[in-house]
Amino acid sequence: MILVTGGTGHIGNVLVRKLHEQYPSEPIRLFLQPGETLDFFAGLTISLSYGDIRNLADVRQAVRGARIVFHLAGIVDTAPRHPELLQSVNIGGTRNIVQACLQESVERLVYVSSVHALPDLPDDQEITEITDFPVPGLQGYYSRSKSEATAIVYDGIADGLDAVVLFPSGVIGPDDQRLSEMGRLFRYLSTQGWLKLVMTFDGAYDFVDVRDVADGILAAARNGLPGDGFILSGHRIALRDMIRLVRLVLGQKQPRIFFAPRWLIQSAAWLTDTLCRLLKIKPFFTPYSVSVLLSNSRLSHEKAARLLGYQPRPLIETFRDTIHWMQDNHLIKVRKSGTRFPRQSSVSKNL
Repeated sequence: MILVTGGTGHIGNVLVRKLHEQYPSEPIRLFLQPGETLDFFAGLTISLSYGDIRNLADVRQAVRGARIVFHLAGIVDTAPRHPELLQSVNIGGTRNIVQACLQESVERLVYVSSVHALPDLPDDQEITEITDFPVPGLQGYYSRSKSEATAIVYDGIADGLDAVVLFPSGVIGPDDQRLSEMGRLFRYLSTQGWLKLVMTFDGAYDFVDVRDVADGILAAARNGLPGDGFILSGHRIALRDMIRLVRLVLGQKQPRIFFAPRWLIQSAAWLTDTLCRLLKIKPFFTPYSVSVLLSNSRLSHEKAARLLGYQPRPLIETFRDTIHWMQDNHLIKVRKSGTRFPRQSSVSKNL
């Protein structure tokens, strides 16, 4: 039996479908919180185990009988209102998974961490895999929680657990059923097509297609050695080019783009975050997200390419498929003409 935690998340639901395709004769069990919806798994044969990832007894019951465990459950939040909950789920939940896998003699644990768990190196240095966790001095509750959780997995490996660790970068793509923070950003950008002048800043980040991440996870589960870690990154893109790509796929006119000074953007992020907290609205423009976009995003997936055959697709393909999926699911309005961005594009494949 294969167990998946976090199966209703963006990576999780794509991974579950790929597991169903690749292991049709092996039962798949999802560990869920009570009340989670499963409409997007219609047609799949899946067993369910309900419980709290923070409760060891619930976790052990879910893990019992599993050959392999894919642990994806966690909270992704750049501005957590309840940091203690984020820590108890991301760190405490991972501790329970590791302990249960050791107690139940699971063949392999596949843990999906994050590149945010890795050291934030100077801009001229390429970021590669490490095994010494937690990393000191990381910014933000989320980064620190993922780094500490990764340390727990490596402690389990030292105790005899067979585990591999994945470090995906900024995940985007179709099948974003619960609308991740990046999905919310795509939806927001789609509503700004009427603007002829757009303000942004000199930020950039590495984004990767959710389907490529799921393929990388499966390849690591099959071929990774115990203790291996793999960065699953995609392509680095500047914010201005992201805006242009979204406009291109939506068939909107390209705007004039100007850069605002960093101090203004950082001040606006603090103000927006404060207002959203007062109004009890979840923001995606936060001081932490700005710091991430200004940080070093030179991520190397050379190890995954060499050992797993990992090869992320061009970003233009990901943007196109993401927006078309959001249109099909009524998350983004379709143009009155009904025209769509073509399957093939003359846009550079480096995007």
